[in-house]
Amino acid sequence: MTNFRTEKDKLLSELDSEIKRNPNNETLKSLNRNLNSFQSVSELNGVLSRIVVDSHGFEFENYFSDFSNSIRSIELRNLAKKLIKENARITFYGKAWSENTVNWIYFDKVLDLKKIRNKFAFGKNIIEHQNLDNKSGLESGFIDKNTNEGIMGKVK
Repeated sequence: MTNFRTEKDKLLSELDSEIKRNPNNETLKSLNRNLNSFQSVSELNGVLSRIVVDSHGFEFENYFSDFSNSIRSIELRNLAKKLIKENARITFYGKAWSENTVNWIYFDKVLDLKKIRNKFAFGKNIIEHQNLDNKSGLESGFIDKNTNEGIMGKVK
C-alpha cells in the first residue's frame, strides 16, 4: 500500500508549482490548504466536493440547480433555457422510461413545435416527437437524434 504521507507530499509539491503558475486560482489554494490539514487518507472523504462548493459558492449551486445545464444538445439546451426564462414550470426531469438512457425535461406548457423550429432554426438532428397514448403519457416536443435527449411539453 502506498504511504499516504509520501503521496500527500508529492501532491502538495505539485500543487505549490501550479499555484505559482496560477496565483489567482482559488480552487488550487483551497485544495492545498485542505490537503495540508489532513493526517490520514480516511479524512479525505468528500473533500473535493467541499472545495469546489467553497471556491465557487453560489455560482456552483445555481449552475447545478438549473436542469438545462445538464443537456448536452446545444439546440435543446437553448430551448430549455428560454422556456425556463419564460417561467415555464418543469414537471419532470430524468429518464422518462426504463429504456431511455438520457435525461429529458418536461414542461407544463404546450409547445408550438412549428413556431419553435422556425425560431430556433434547428438542424436535421432535432426531430419532433409526439406521444398521444393516454396510458404512457401525453407529450409533444423535440428529441436530438445525436444525444437522444428530449424537451417535452403538454399536448393541447
